[in-house]
Amino acid sequence: MRRREVVRFLGAALALPFLPRGAEAAIQLGKSLHERLGDVPFRTLNGDQRALVTNIAELIIPETDTPGATSVKVPEFIDLILTEWASDDEKATFLAGLSDIDARSSAMGSARFVGLPAAKKMELMTTLDAATADKTGAAFTFHRLKALTVYGYFTSKPVEEDILKVQMFFNGYQGNVPFTPAV
Repeated sequence: MRRREVVRFLGAALALPFLPRGAEAAIQLGKSLHERLGDVPFRTLNGDQRALVTNIAELIIPETDTPGATSVKVPEFIDLILTEWASDDEKATFLAGLSDIDARSSAMGSARFVGLPAAKKMELMTTLDAATADKTGAAFTFHRLKALTVYGYFTSKPVEEDILKVQMFFNGYQGNVPFTPAV
């Protein structure tokens, strides 16, 4: 993944109303939240919601030769964002959307999203992703969940250090770096 793609994805995550508006502030917030994840239990998402968020996050960024969303604790990150940064209305809308995702799954053959076969999960996620105009319900929550997954993933220390291997924001000008002209 290139640095520009990461910045674009983080830009999409910054569209969430409860995050700081500046990119650097949002990245710092993400990093500080990741530092706390080991100490903070789930407080907003119940067991079923946690399973749903975990399943969708892992489908968005699956584990391959690099860590997936669950490996860098994205579900815990999302719960912490919902608990400490989302307003009561934003939280209620998000949780209602999670219920709506499960309700739509029942029309596809399973009472819950996590019980659907992989092909049906992808079909539902593709449908939700295409519904960009929705301001409530399953599609709205899916878009929030996707943005939070990307935000949580790319602000995690393992991804920043081991995958991106780039410094998102530089600590200042280093005048002592040798100049090598392009040939």
